[in-house]
Amino acid sequence: MPSQLLQASVKPSDSSAESSNTVKMVEEGPYTQVCTAIYGLQKLFALGMFVSLFVWIFAHAGGIGMRDEPTLEFNIHPMMMSIGMLFFNGEAITVYRGVRQVQKKHTKLAHMIIQIAGLVLITFGLITALDSHNYAKPKPIPNFMSFHSWLGILTISLFSLQLFGGIGIFALPYASMDLRKKTMPIHRISGVLIFVLAFASSMLGYSEKAAWAFKCWTANGEFCAMVFWGNMFALCMSLYALCVLSIVINPEWIRKPLPSETHVPLVQRDRHE
Repeated sequence: MPSQLLQASVKPSDSSAESSNTVKMVEEGPYTQVCTAIYGLQKLFALGMFVSLFVWIFAHAGGIGMRDEPTLEFNIHPMMMSIGMLFFNGEAITVYRGVRQVQKKHTKLAHMIIQIAGLVLITFGLITALDSHNYAKPKPIPNFMSFHSWLGILTISLFSLQLFGGIGIFALPYASMDLRKKTMPIHRISGVLIFVLAFASSMLGYSEKAAWAFKCWTANGEFCAMVFWGNMFALCMSLYALCVLSIVINPEWIRKPLPSETHVPLVQRDRHE
């Protein structure tokens, strides 16, 4: 009799362990490991992007300045935009699939914080671009004349709308579960499209910067260190974007809920209201 009771008490835990192992196998199968590998490459290309960007700006483009040096102040613009609009955005939209074993409430919070930090850098980058035009010498440079600036403003506007809409629907406790389910596919595809726009705007901006500032190429027809590091930055940025898109467009790599998870908004309602 005691042995039967012991067997009965062991069976549920065995079943639970089997279920846990099954979930782990689903989450960490060979196909999912490809996603993890691409996520690692994404970080490698991000590192290459940062190294080449800072070598380009600080070693070959004169560094950065403020309003009294508008040409150097403009150097802040590609730094803030590539970090805030592309890198932070890419990290935010891949964090769910890249660290899928972490509780969703933590990755959800990280997603929101990264996007908010990105918007802060984007705003600062936009201000430095406007300043460098308005304080240019001998006379100001007109703003919003290029297609790059038009596409950039469109991207920033959509990014801001997506961010605040996402906070209102998914982070705060006021939207119904039905509304969340209906808007989640829209939120996902919008995030991917905004990232594509951010990448396109960044590449247009780099090409515009190269045409204006790389005098060794445009004036002398020479391949200099500035061109090399600038092109390395653009190449790493392109490879980074490809990794991000490879991760987020594959429906098989959508993060699956962990066994212990239930939906909880980041900010919960007071149950006594």
